[in-house]
Amino acid sequence: MKNNKVTWTNALLGHIAKGERIPKSLASNYNQTEVKEALKTESKNKCMYCESNVSHVAHEHIEHIKPKAQNKFPELTFEWTNLGLACPVCNMNKGADYDNNTPFINPYVDNPTDNFIAMGHFIYNRPNKPRAELTNRTIELNRPELIEKRKERIESIIRLIERYHSMNDGALKDALLAEINLEIADDKPYSMCSKSIVEAMINN
Repeated sequence: MKNNKVTWTNALLGHIAKGERIPKSLASNYNQTEVKEALKTESKNKCMYCESNVSHVAHEHIEHIKPKAQNKFPELTFEWTNLGLACPVCNMNKGADYDNNTPFINPYVDNPTDNFIAMGHFIYNRPNKPRAELTNRTIELNRPELIEKRKERIESIIRLIERYHSMNDGALKDALLAEINLEIADDKPYSMCSKSIVEAMINN
């Protein structure tokens, strides 16, 4: 896609300028297997917004951070830095909404922990963070199915933590701690919530 970006963008904008219907074959040129695979690697196979392991719940969507709609940012349709990986629900909830004055949190650029706080299996925007509040409300980061998935994930980690605290054997205790750290690594789903539990139950 990188090699063809300029050509495709010029063709797309040319159709828009003439009021012509954009050929589907052109409009969807960003939706290529190699692009999706690169995004999956970059996002560790997780939705950029809710941290779900996308391939476990649905087909991945290539998300345009700034919407590609003709009345929005069509010139960014094929721009790599404007693409991300999202689950279908987050992608549809966000839709074509975008306010340059209050843009959604972009986890490829913004540090999520500067904007959100995890408390158990809930995600809250930090006070006086309007971009985080808008992102949370619009994308619905605490929708029921996400809460349930996070709860399952956290409960499995808590069981490991309880075993860790009950162990006296140094080697086994170290092995359990290593396993816990693997389970909250950035490539695991809902790692933000999981890390907050470990921080509260082990590190404090």
